Amino acid sequence: MKSRKVVIIGIGSIGKRHLENIISLGYGDIILIRRNGEKLIGYENLEVFKTIEEGCLKYSFDIAVISTPTANHLKTLKVLLKFNVNNIYLEKPISNEYNEYNEILEEIEVKKINLTVGYDLHFEPGLMKMKKIISTGCIGDIVSFISEVGQYLPDWRPTVDYRESMSARKIDGGGVMLDLVHEFDYINWLLGPFISIVGIHDKLSNLEIETEDISVNILKAQSGAIGTLHLDYLQKELSRKCKIIGNNGTIVWDYSKAVLKWKTNDKVEWESYDYSSFSRNDRFMNIMQLFMESSYQSRDERLTTFKDALRSLKMVTLSKQSNTTKMVGLL
Repeated sequence: MKSRKVVIIGIGSIGKRHLENIISLGYGDIILIRRNGEKLIGYENLEVFKTIEEGCLKYSFDIAVISTPTANHLKTLKVLLKFNVNNIYLEKPISNEYNEYNEILEEIEVKKINLTVGYDLHFEPGLMKMKKIISTGCIGDIVSFISEVGQYLPDWRPTVDYRESMSARKIDGGGVMLDLVHEFDYINWLLGPFISIVGIHDKLSNLEIETEDISVNILKAQSGAIGTLHLDYLQKELSRKCKIIGNNGTIVWDYSKAVLKWKTNDKVEWESYDYSSFSRNDRFMNIMQLFMESSYQSRDERLTTFKDALRSLKMVTLSKQSNTTKMVGLL
């Protein structure tokens, strides 16, 4: 077993996944933070505290994983910074509200905190391949893109009543725009930076939630490319796709089919990349392993910094403002 001491704050579905993966990576000295203070079934050997303050007063942690509801992310992060935890994995998004967060950014830099935000789609083979193809320039300058994701909310977490989930409640940072913020992040990772956004969102279904269940956005990149980003809680079958159009070709990614295909304008046939043998948990495992092995000075470029993660949160915030003001949000 590896000797570094790990604390995991929040043991919902994603927190438990991180716990299982961290154990698989060879880390056994793990403390859990649960509001109810109860032992986790199947992991009764792990010590549990009700608050992170209690845990930090008793132990010095080498690594912390924050997987609480979105609205609690920054509160927990500030406690960890106070207790000088140097390696922090923060689930996405960093908050349910955008701010410059200059004090946090400065503290991360001054203390040289190795902080990664959990945008694990950077480790999805189809998107990695897409980014590589774009970088070759073979499809020319990017002129447009269409990004879309949708899944029926009641089917997301089969063991949880969706009406009681974080997704359903505004106070916890729910709603399709923050829940599916991956799309804002990866399109920025592939094609950013962006300079403007216009958004429309609403609650249109009969789902028993208080948050928006559909969002449609138009974005313009600094490069001049214009595209759309669609998110919803409504599609019975999971759909996650992205088409990128260049002036010399097109790339199409289909997450559900685990396939990427591309074609330049001078070709008749599509080239394709099938990665169906890659499991969903592989990307969670890969990002966690690289984070665990990284440092402030040495990081894989796929790992998202706090500053990087602010960009996608700002996109969401300005889109929401645009929905209210009916004006373009300038990034």
